[in-house]
Amino acid sequence: MEAGHLNNSLEQLSLESIATSSDDVWQDITELVDRGTEELSSGQLLKHPHFTLFDAMTSIEVMDPRLDMGMLSQEDEEEIAQWDIQRKLNLQEALWISLQMFRCEMTWHMSASLLQTIYTCNYFTQYSTESTAETDNPVRDLVLYPILIGTGLCCRFVWNEYGRENVFREEDVHFGAVSPQFFDEYSQSDALRLLDTAKTYLEQQREDAAEQLLVLVEIRRHWLQALAWLSSDDGSERALEELEALQQVEWRISEEGQAVRGVFDRKCMRRYPSAAPIKPIELASLTSSRQTLLQMARDLHEILGSLQQARSVEHLMYIFQAVAIRSPQSQPFVRSVVMSAFECDGRVRSSEPLESFARRAILEVAAAPAKALSGVDGEMARVLADWFRTHCQNGPRQRRIALKYLGMWDAMQAVAEQNDMNAYSGDPSQNPFWTSSWIYHMKLLLLEQGMLAGVRLAVYLDYELPLLFGYLSQVLEAHVAHIDRMLSFVARRSDQQPRALQLLRWRASVLAQKELCLAEWLIAHACERLSVFIAPWHKHSGSVSALEAALRLDSEPARRARYALRLRAACMLGSPSFMSFEGWAATVAQLDECRIAGLFEHASGALLRARKALDDGRCHSSCLSDPELAAWEAAHKPIYHAVLANSVSLSKLLQSPVFAAAATAELDVTGDTAQRTRQALLNADLNAARGTPATNKKRLKKTKRERQWRDDVSKLVSEKLQISWTTGKHPDWPIYTFIDTL
Repeated sequence: MEAGHLNNSLEQLSLESIATSSDDVWQDITELVDRGTEELSSGQLLKHPHFTLFDAMTSIEVMDPRLDMGMLSQEDEEEIAQWDIQRKLNLQEALWISLQMFRCEMTWHMSASLLQTIYTCNYFTQYSTESTAETDNPVRDLVLYPILIGTGLCCRFVWNEYGRENVFREEDVHFGAVSPQFFDEYSQSDALRLLDTAKTYLEQQREDAAEQLLVLVEIRRHWLQALAWLSSDDGSERALEELEALQQVEWRISEEGQAVRGVFDRKCMRRYPSAAPIKPIELASLTSSRQTLLQMARDLHEILGSLQQARSVEHLMYIFQAVAIRSPQSQPFVRSVVMSAFECDGRVRSSEPLESFARRAILEVAAAPAKALSGVDGEMARVLADWFRTHCQNGPRQRRIALKYLGMWDAMQAVAEQNDMNAYSGDPSQNPFWTSSWIYHMKLLLLEQGMLAGVRLAVYLDYELPLLFGYLSQVLEAHVAHIDRMLSFVARRSDQQPRALQLLRWRASVLAQKELCLAEWLIAHACERLSVFIAPWHKHSGSVSALEAALRLDSEPARRARYALRLRAACMLGSPSFMSFEGWAATVAQLDECRIAGLFEHASGALLRARKALDDGRCHSSCLSDPELAAWEAAHKPIYHAVLANSVSLSKLLQSPVFAAAATAELDVTGDTAQRTRQALLNADLNAARGTPATNKKRLKKTKRERQWRDDVSKLVSEKLQISWTTGKHPDWPIYTFIDTL
């Protein structure tokens, strides 16, 4: 068939289909397409005249099992043919199916789709047999179905919690478009009764598989009751009891049972074309699934128990700060439950209105009069509640929300300042600015958390760490000064001791982070001087084009643009004062006046001061109750760990003979010599690549000497002194490792 004739035929079909579209008349073009494809050669395409590139990019490739979920391989078809719901099961087979479903459930909690996990079990989706004592398939009806029904109700409670929309689609949980069915005809009491029936039946058996199935029944019963109590308004105490009992269950499962073919359809998504996920996935291992369940139980028990004991806003702040830096982060379901337990329907912990909670937060640190608190409205209270809830989001969203809300806190601070001025009638220079001072403190916390969160998310490349920690050290210094001002007003009155102690704890925490940030800055700057941290464009191939690109990217306009881009969230704020690029360049020039060994020594001193500040904060926390003290320690121990780990690493580095050799051979540099030297080396390399002879003999000799020193140091560091960094218990603070290979 000629291509022109085929196109004419397709065009005619298109016109006829348009003309008869109102009558929904379809024409079979299979024969036409088959005849057309027989005439096509390799590389030719048979398409409708109106088929565009967009249609091609959004189409689904068919007949390839890797991409087409409707395409079944021979192995898939053989597996499906083995499915028989009437099959009489033995205990070994029921154990295998139950363990596979347990793996599916825990994989679902790890953000997989229902269609990739729970719904792959045919017994789960095609259930149609009543569970009664009179049955010719007792293992299926008296053991397997009760476990599956209990699993379904657990999933129903979890799904209802996800319906509160505390966590986000695609980021945390794959919701899809499926309307889930979790044995909706059964209630919680029905499921518990069936689990009791299964327990009675298994206790009468003498097989090892029965003992192991009893463990699964016991786990399912505790988990189901814990979830049921968590979903009620006043069931937290009972939920904690069930969670504790779940952790005490002895895991006596030594085998995985006997596999049954056809029970799990890994391509069940072909029956749900409107919500098909990308592809089948590998389930979590049995060991990993058990650890996931136990970790969820531990996290819920620990965090919800702490929330129950919290009596102050400060205590809540420490709890949520510890939640935010958990590593690994808690599962989405746990984080959603914590958010619901903290705030739901405009009330904090089911009792206190949001506006009252916001006023209490301010009054804990400032004796603000009623007139100054008049501006604490629903919007401010909502933003404060979201500040707490943000700590329970996934890492990327924590950072996005923190930086997004900075503008809101900045605007609220401006309004609060006006209210504070109206409420104060004394000397303007002595105005405590009660509400606005507290808002400024919260804004600075948000700014610091948002910027630091980029470390755990690998937002910053190594060469950008000096800029990050250099800027944050300035912010933290302003934060310490602000808390000192708040303290100056509180310390004047003897009846303000509780507020003064809280401010002293805040000051110790911020001061410790400021000194740690300074140490991180000095270490990162020294690593940049040692060529451990190298910008990508400096890893050039030596070609003319690569060297020209490196010169452009290292020019002042390019560095100014990168500075504005990385700090764009802070430059629009009314406070604190934003350091200009010129100020930053002058600060870097001052650092370049120090020798590399001096930078590391100063960093070591800053770490000592950070450790002392944390010790002071611990002393100021001695008056707290045991739960409050535990929350304070949980929020600050990861910072303490980063301080100690970096102190030990620096101590080893300063004693290393390899480092001593590199430091002794270092050239004398002053001011902006480091930046100008880098430019001079690039220009010299570019002239050499172009074949341009050098005219300034003195400059050429100096450049050669500088290059030789940097090459020697780079070789020394790469071969004999390995420098690297990672994050430890606190995901936002780098911990450096210096390994002397001699």
